[in-house]
Amino acid sequence: MDDDGALTAQERGDTHPAFRGVARVVIVVTVALLVVGVVLAGNFVHTGTLLPWLRAGDSAAPVVTAPPTADATDGPAVPKTPAQLVADEDARLAAVAALAPDDPALVEQWNTVVLAPRSGQLTGYGVADLIAAGAVRADDDRTLTLIRNVVVRRGAELDFFGGGTVRMLSSAQGTTSIVVWGGILGVFGDEDDPLVFTSWDEAAVAPDLDESDGRAYVRARDGVLGIGHAEFRDLGYWSGRTGGLAVTGTGDDRASAGIVSTKITGLHYGVFFSDTTEAGIQDSTIENSTMTGIEATNGASDTTIERTTVSGSGGDGISISRQSTGTKITDSTVDGSAGWGVRVDGAALADGPTSGGYGLSPAEGFALTGSRVTGNREGGVRVISTDTTEIRSTRVEETRTAVLVQGPSTGLTVTDADLTSSDLRALDVSGEITDATVSDSRLAGRRIALELTGAAVIVRDNDLRVASGFAVELSEGARADITGNTFHGVGQDVVASWSGSRTMQADNVQTDWTFQWAWVGWMNEHPMMWMWSLVLLIPAIGVPVLWRRRREHRKLRALLHEALLRHGEEQVAAYRADAPPASWQPPDPFEREAVPVAARDAARTAGRSPGSAPGPAPSRAPAARPASASTSGGRPAHHRPRSFADLRTGPLEGRTFASLQQFAVAAVLEGGYPVPTIARLFRIQQWRLQQWVEEAARNSNVGGGRR
Repeated sequence: MDDDGALTAQERGDTHPAFRGVARVVIVVTVALLVVGVVLAGNFVHTGTLLPWLRAGDSAAPVVTAPPTADATDGPAVPKTPAQLVADEDARLAAVAALAPDDPALVEQWNTVVLAPRSGQLTGYGVADLIAAGAVRADDDRTLTLIRNVVVRRGAELDFFGGGTVRMLSSAQGTTSIVVWGGILGVFGDEDDPLVFTSWDEAAVAPDLDESDGRAYVRARDGVLGIGHAEFRDLGYWSGRTGGLAVTGTGDDRASAGIVSTKITGLHYGVFFSDTTEAGIQDSTIENSTMTGIEATNGASDTTIERTTVSGSGGDGISISRQSTGTKITDSTVDGSAGWGVRVDGAALADGPTSGGYGLSPAEGFALTGSRVTGNREGGVRVISTDTTEIRSTRVEETRTAVLVQGPSTGLTVTDADLTSSDLRALDVSGEITDATVSDSRLAGRRIALELTGAAVIVRDNDLRVASGFAVELSEGARADITGNTFHGVGQDVVASWSGSRTMQADNVQTDWTFQWAWVGWMNEHPMMWMWSLVLLIPAIGVPVLWRRRREHRKLRALLHEALLRHGEEQVAAYRADAPPASWQPPDPFEREAVPVAARDAARTAGRSPGSAPGPAPSRAPAARPASASTSGGRPAHHRPRSFADLRTGPLEGRTFASLQQFAVAAVLEGGYPVPTIARLFRIQQWRLQQWVEEAARNSNVGGGRR
């Protein structure tokens, strides 16, 4: 195979091709590591973990595993889920309600003691009656153990007085409960010696903390619950009515409750009100509920919460839902909830005809006054479709949105409130909300102090402050009269209007407002973007530079290629100028060796002596030509050598050389191989081999002249 004549990297003068390849790989890996580092650093700054997508989500409710699927007849009994346990409780209460108070099945089958009215009159029962009926065991003067379920029927009343502890048996083997079925339950301790109700696992000699297999609870159904100076600990599971301390009504026969100076800790639902009337909680503390701290739902009306602290709830701190109306929260504190601090959902239960005949209007009447809401994960206060909402003299400090009011609704008053959000907005009013006023309040947000979306609001005499962004932002056709407000912060616009929104502004103070482009503020709100910009700026600058460098290298390589070709053409032209006639042929080396032998034989035959005069001088051989692929001293090779062994054939067979240089020159001059082919095989520059061949040819001519 003939040589293709392409230039190698060495022939182009490119002496470090491998180094440049390694450098490029290092640069790419470095940029990739930098990008990964920026992502991980951003995740750690914002979420506190490098890989947030691998972190399991938090759950407010206990995890309940599915029951085994094995057939109960083939092995041990299959454990029941909490939902099945609640269904069993409903079945038990329904069965007990149909039995006479003295029916033996109550104790034998249902482990229940029924307290019924005596002679149709309201009759009070006490601890002594429970001991006599076998429902309670007296362990000592201050400790009672409830060993059977108790049901208080309509017309009957059960009261607990004084200090001490009532332990309600609760374990995987079974639980106990006190259920008021239309009657009255009173729990009254002393101010300095509260009466404690707690679940109790006798095997563990400790309260029952496992909700998955059921737990003791107290409930008033269609009755009245009165509690004062008491404590309730570690009660309830799964549902609201079995949530620990529940008051539930059924339709027209509504229930009610009064809870005063009570501490409630570790219940499933701290307090659960459903379909109640005028239920109230005053001067109490509700801590570490598994679900909601206080839940008022299913049309609960006129619920009041006064001077009460709700903290550490697994769901919302206080939740008002399903058409519950007239709720008032006064001088209370809600903090540390996993959901919203206060969540009010007054949305209509239907948007058209339904089998239940639900109304189409939202609930009304929610007032939050003189309270403090802080440190809740989802946000401070969220009000959904509730007419006549008032937030007065209240302080809300949150990382996320402080107060979110969503329509449709009519009537919103926010006055003398301190609303602060360190990460989002202080007050967000969105949806079709009319007759809304925000006045005499202090609103502070990170990017937006007050956001209005599709609402009509009067914004008057407020102090609005933002770190960077807009004091007021309107969108989706919102309308606002903004008068007499004072603005503090940094941003492009004090009031920003989008999507057909309209404002009327007058008498506002902006002396403490600093102008800043919106994109700069956005970058400051997302500090990782500055790092991303730097990361993207490096290739943005480097790519054009590398492209230009590559283009210049191509030009240099083209010039070098042309120079080498020109040099070769000049060498060929010089060789042809000194070349002998075309009829001249190089002598056969074998004939050249034979001529001196014949001459000596002829001299001996003629009787010449060594000192005789010489004959005519032989003619001088032609001067050696510059070596090339077609003018080498040897016969032209008809194959392309692949190794040094291929060279040691023909004229070079059996030859030895003192150096690779002599070997290469002999391969060209005597072996007849082209200079490019030998240069590739010996891995030397073609011009260097050409130089060696020319030097060897000149030395050969000089030596021939001396002989």
